[in-house]
Amino acid sequence: MSYTSTTLADLQKEHQDAINAAQEEMMANLNAAQASGDFQKIQEVSVAFQDTTTKLADDYTKRIEEINALNEKAITEKVADIYTDKRAGINLNHLVYDGDRDYVIEFQNNELIQQTLERVNETNGKFKSRKHLLKSSLRLTKTLAPMLHEIGEHCKEILRLKADIEFFVYQSDQFNASCYPPDDNRLYIILSSGMLERFTKEELTFVIGHEIGHVLFEHFDYPVRQILDIGQNDLAPIHAMKLYAWNRNAEISADRVGLLCCQDFETAGRTFFKLSSGVTTDSLDFQLNAYIEQFVDLEEALNDANHDPSDWYSSHPFSPLRIKALELFNKSETYASFNDSISGEISEEAMELEIKRIMSLMEPENLEENGEYSEKIQRFMFLGGYLISNADGVVDDSEIQALSSIVLPKVFANCMMTIKGLTEKEMIEEVQQLSNDLDLVLSVMQKLNILRDLSIISYADGQIDDSEVNVLYNLARLLRINTDFIDRVISDAQGV
Repeated sequence: MSYTSTTLADLQKEHQDAINAAQEEMMANLNAAQASGDFQKIQEVSVAFQDTTTKLADDYTKRIEEINALNEKAITEKVADIYTDKRAGINLNHLVYDGDRDYVIEFQNNELIQQTLERVNETNGKFKSRKHLLKSSLRLTKTLAPMLHEIGEHCKEILRLKADIEFFVYQSDQFNASCYPPDDNRLYIILSSGMLERFTKEELTFVIGHEIGHVLFEHFDYPVRQILDIGQNDLAPIHAMKLYAWNRNAEISADRVGLLCCQDFETAGRTFFKLSSGVTTDSLDFQLNAYIEQFVDLEEALNDANHDPSDWYSSHPFSPLRIKALELFNKSETYASFNDSISGEISEEAMELEIKRIMSLMEPENLEENGEYSEKIQRFMFLGGYLISNADGVVDDSEIQALSSIVLPKVFANCMMTIKGLTEKEMIEEVQQLSNDLDLVLSVMQKLNILRDLSIISYADGQIDDSEVNVLYNLARLLRINTDFIDRVISDAQGV
């Protein structure tokens, strides 16, 4: 037979139905052969069944590959026009950071997130940005703040904006700026009085460009905190981690717009320095290269075995990561296509790959599908997750669903076909062997990410059982990771 399902879930059911039909046919033929005493026929029936199941398994695997290819093609086609020219005349699809765009596409195809988003919009209604700002802050007219309006006109020209900008200020010594959901003909930028007083015109240009970037890339479409609040009974911890990871990646896209507007990387670096240090006087001698070098120290700290899992729930990247990502963009062919004065030393592909590596220091790490040890990693995760699910004696549907979210679809489908043939002892022995094989080849961060993903299984059914946590502890020990990490990651995820 040829499988016709278009989703992996439907395919799994279609395959199981085909196996059941083959078994029924075999039993009917066996009963007939036994009744007639035809022992040669019994042997032929057995061989025929083996041939049928082998063919079904081959067709099943082939259809999985076809479905994955169709999904990838659909995503690729969708990427081309994900951002429109509704708000600006520049090519946003070329400018956006890949990590930002990829998460948006994933969210667009995630039914649970989309359903939660619909409930958010129904609950909150239409937010009136201008009305709120007029009540809570001071609108800065051209007469009151001519410099800000000069910056606004400059950004509007650079980005070919199709709407005007209104500026607002509120009283606070903290350095802060934000944008509010726009109307069709207005963008709204709000600044703290502390930032307005202590940042230079050039630095404010970067900040304002950054905030405009959030509007251009429609970052308001996914209000992370509200999605998690409304969906707290439906969304899993992996959804929270991915939403916060997207939030951080969105900052990288917005930083690129900020640089387009200020057109000076050192100004951007000085802005980050002021935001992170709070120092705006000449009491410290700002050196851009020295500031960028902090990235090396931070990278080492983030790769430490005592990594703080709360980083995965941070809404903004650490400043050294942002400035390093922006430095790469500043040297890229991508930026050169927007700014004639840039030579473009780095290809777009090389830039995006290195920024992805940098951002992975704070993100759920992608255990690459085509890596040399990928199959063993995925098998370890599946078996480890299944042992956690089965620790309390009952494997719930919610736990199986959570397991499917952390293991690649093809691996998950194949493992589900073979798991019933293994005893718990055999699973434990295989996990021990896999951990020995992976211990020396996995980085500390990869091990932490595996354990973080597996911890999702322990509370997928809404409660954490001590027996499940003990399995997690054993898996951590096999990977030579302190079990304190398990306690922290479960605590942080429950807090979110």
